[in-house]
Amino acid sequence: MKYDDKEVRSLSDLIEFLKEDLPKGQPTWYRGQRDASWDLQPNITRHGGVDAERALFKRFKQNAFSHVPSRPATEWEWLFIMQHHGLPTRLLDWTESALVGLYFALDGDSPVDPKCAAALWAMDPIGLNRASKWAGAHEADIPGFDDDEDLKSYLPSQFLRTGFALEPIAAIAARNNARIQVQQGVFTLHHKNLDPLNEGARLDHIWRYIIPGDVVAELRTGLEMLNVNRLSLFPELQNVANHARDQIIGGNQ
Repeated sequence: MKYDDKEVRSLSDLIEFLKEDLPKGQPTWYRGQRDASWDLQPNITRHGGVDAERALFKRFKQNAFSHVPSRPATEWEWLFIMQHHGLPTRLLDWTESALVGLYFALDGDSPVDPKCAAALWAMDPIGLNRASKWAGAHEADIPGFDDDEDLKSYLPSQFLRTGFALEPIAAIAARNNARIQVQQGVFTLHHKNLDPLNEGARLDHIWRYIIPGDVVAELRTGLEMLNVNRLSLFPELQNVANHARDQIIGGNQ
């Protein structure tokens, strides 16, 4: 099934559209992007491509040992720590929560540009994996990075050795820190080919909701009323302090 873009001007609009569009009895994942013109591509696409990720992986490990509470046990754990701390990788962050995805689409820390529309992408991860011809795809399964042997071809040490490019996959990982837990984080992972997810047959399983720039501020206020904010999604001490300051003193002080 191919979907047409729908314009969201309120939280109630989004709820009604989700009622119409969500696959019955299957998970749906979401990703917010502040600019609706951006493709669904991992950050490494803009920072040197797949060769750069391998170099970053080795250099990060070289210097990170003294800064991690416990040594990561697998390559996947190292890759997720890299992603968590802002290094570009082949991973693309998604969430199981439409409201969390909407928060990132509205990008609450940036100035509002009424001319810039945002996008909330939605995806059927099981359908995506079928389209990508993942060997283990069946009705209810989504692969786990530490649980499915056939994902080894996507490992940082392995993917460049593969003689051909595999399709992107949707997969889940252990939520081993507070941020990924509250954000209900899940992931897609590209292989050697970094073409956007929103191309070709994969569009049968991916769609988006367009958020006009002139309603971004109002929707931000609505999310704040529902307690979907930086503190709730980034539960770290600095954000606790910032939240207290904004509530008691005011954000402009």
